[in-house]
Amino acid sequence: MIEETLMDSKYHLAVSKRLYESYLKFQDKRFIIAIINELARSASNIIKTYLLYEGVGGKDPKANLRLFVEKIAPKYLDPLTIENLLKILEIEKAQKNSPIEFAKKDKLILLINGKYRIITVERLNEFMNSAKVATDRFPLNFRQI
Repeated sequence: MIEETLMDSKYHLAVSKRLYESYLKFQDKRFIIAIINELARSASNIIKTYLLYEGVGGKDPKANLRLFVEKIAPKYLDPLTIENLLKILEIEKAQKNSPIEFAKKDKLILLINGKYRIITVERLNEFMNSAKVATDRFPLNFRQI
């Protein structure tokens, strides 16, 4: 199970990187949305992988996330990486709930709780780097077939 979730995290991270490269060529808003979704899947899977590795967690996603942030993540990851993993999950949720979504050049503008928030493609690249750090720092290295 640990191997599967780690592989899923790496897979979704690779997909987000390909989407990022495609965005740089075509600059279509749909790529930005897809990058956000793939990064969130990667972050979710890496968090699940660390929880499984530590042998903790239950059925409550909020409690699992809190446990990851407070107890598990500080053992393996730096604060910036932890913050970026949480931020991408937050952005994905906000993007799905936003009544307004507008893309201009390399920015995505969302209406979140009555305030406009801007997400840049460069920031998404930072999130990709943090997701890569989180997968690379996982204590076990499984051989891919």
